[in-house]
Amino acid sequence: MTAGWSKAPDFPDPERRAAVHAATSRDKEHYLRGGLTEIECRTCHAQVLVKKYSPHHTSVQWNKEAREHCPELKAIRAEGGNPAMLPTCPRLSASIDHGVSEGIVPRESPDVDPDGYY
Repeated sequence: MTAGWSKAPDFPDPERRAAVHAATSRDKEHYLRGGLTEIECRTCHAQVLVKKYSPHHTSVQWNKEAREHCPELKAIRAEGGNPAMLPTCPRLSASIDHGVSEGIVPRESPDVDPDGYY
């Protein structure tokens, strides 16, 4: 282990270090992209990743291109506002609802993780 503070130990054993790295990468992939479905806004065609955990809980992962493309977010920025204070774009929300009704986005998390994580 190196001297000084570190967020995680530096395992001297290369096999252990590789195993920890693989597990960390799998965790990151699962929590950032696991079970997410790409949805395109039916109004502006911005593309985001979406996952419904329940009928009332939706996770939306915006990317840089979608944030810059969405006219709702652009209007808020143009007025000096912070688009992060908007729960989501109402037009995108309607597109997500449409995706759920069409079966593109599952209504809630499955009992079995599609990534095989749990």
